[in-house]
Amino acid sequence: MEKEFQSIYDEIVDLMKSALNDSSHTYRTFSFASIDDKSPKVRTVVLRSFSIKDNYFEFHSDIRSPKLSELKKNKNFSALFYSSETKVQIRFSGKVKTLYNCSETEKRWEQVTPSSKRCYMGPYSPSESLNEYHPNIPENFQFNNPSDEESSAGYKNFVIIRCFFDRLDYLKLKYSGHSRCCFKFYENDIIAEWIAP
Repeated sequence: MEKEFQSIYDEIVDLMKSALNDSSHTYRTFSFASIDDKSPKVRTVVLRSFSIKDNYFEFHSDIRSPKLSELKKNKNFSALFYSSETKVQIRFSGKVKTLYNCSETEKRWEQVTPSSKRCYMGPYSPSESLNEYHPNIPENFQFNNPSDEESSAGYKNFVIIRCFFDRLDYLKLKYSGHSRCCFKFYENDIIAEWIAP
């Protein structure tokens, strides 16, 4: 890879790794898009892991969420990370793999905070219509966290969405002229090229 592209590539890796270690980092949350039968669907999710070696990043979800049925039909995704401070936008695209009720989800579930585990214990499926407001957290845990034993009821709804990317698009906004390039990932190679902003 040419030096100028290697520098950008290294910057992207550093930004993603920093986001994992800093919950206030602008890339800790990102926009994730899937597609249903008729139109694109986008939502904000939380970055939970990143591997440049294996070309993937992950976030958590509820198996009852509509996005799971969308991704089952069409595994293609697009994800967007943007920092208003650095004016850097990074877009990933590729295909997802859903991890459910396996050794990896068991291990990850142990790392999920009790407060977050409450979100998987809700009586309603995400996006389900309600007759009146409900936070979708069990009433007895609205203001306190469940024990490990109590939160185990939420594990059946817990999934990891692993996003394998084969293309990465980098855009740096600058008054004197924006710069944009893309990286295409192949089995044993990465091809980088400049593209028009």
